[in-house]
Amino acid sequence: MPKHTSSNRDPESKTFTFTAGKPYNRSSPHSHHDCSASQPPSLHCPKCEKPCRRRQELGRHLLKFHLPCSVHCPYASCPWRGDRKEDLKKHLINQGCGPLNPKREQYEIYEKNAILYWILDRGEPVETVEKYVVGVVEERAMEVGKVKEWDEPWGYEWKTTRRLR
Repeated sequence: MPKHTSSNRDPESKTFTFTAGKPYNRSSPHSHHDCSASQPPSLHCPKCEKPCRRRQELGRHLLKFHLPCSVHCPYASCPWRGDRKEDLKKHLINQGCGPLNPKREQYEIYEKNAILYWILDRGEPVETVEKYVVGVVEERAMEVGKVKEWDEPWGYEWKTTRRLR
């Protein structure tokens, strides 16, 4: 991202040239100043058209409403699954299943950033990616010995209900 100090300034054209050599146009719809809350959302969910202001917000929406749970409690007797590492940490604190800092490969069901890349950058249909991820979840259930606990590959029952919206 270019620095916001200019080396050349043309006040008439509202264009600044930064040290990185990239022009910055204050009147451009893609300029830095257009990130304010008063601007309409520029991103929409490819499945349900929910408007989102930022890519991160859209990614969280996709994970929460349109994809199976991406993390799980890594301890054998616990069937818990969720969408975020922060939720796993809360679960581990509240339930006392085991140590609070498991390694990513222990709690991750699938690599959510790769899945979001397929949807947001490559334009893969959400429905196609959903089917693929469900297969990955079923494989991971076998790997971690939780086939019975994960008989519903989406995760908790309410998540299944939410995705039907």
